[in-house]
Amino acid sequence: MDDLGALIERVMREKDWTLSTLSRRSGISTSTLHSWKSGDRATGNRGPTPELLRKFAEGVGLPVAEVFEAVGRHVPAAMNDEDERRFLHLLRSLDDADRKVIEATMQAMTERQRS
Repeated sequence: MDDLGALIERVMREKDWTLSTLSRRSGISTSTLHSWKSGDRATGNRGPTPELLRKFAEGVGLPVAEVFEAVGRHVPAAMNDEDERRFLHLLRSLDDADRKVIEATMQAMTERQRS
C-alpha cells in the first residue's frame, strides 16, 4: 500500500504527468500536491480533507478507497443532509460531559474500523 506521497509519485510516473498536470487534472493546487508529495501535508493535524481526497481520486482516475487508504483512513460513509441535521441536533442537546462520552465512543469505533 502506498502512502500519499508514494501514490502521487506513482500516478505521475505511470501517467507521465508533471505536478502541474496533476494539479490541473485534479483541481488541487500545485503547492498542496507538493506538500502531500513531500510528506508535509500542511493541512492541519488531521491531514487532507475528505473532499480534497475525493477530488484527487476523481482527477487521477483512482478508486476513492485507494486514496483514503494511502492516508490511513476509511472512506467516510455518505450522510444525507437530513441525517446530518438530526445527528447534530441530538449532539448539541447533550451537555459537555455526555458529548465527551460520545466523542470517545466514536473515536474508539473509528479506531476499531482501521484495524
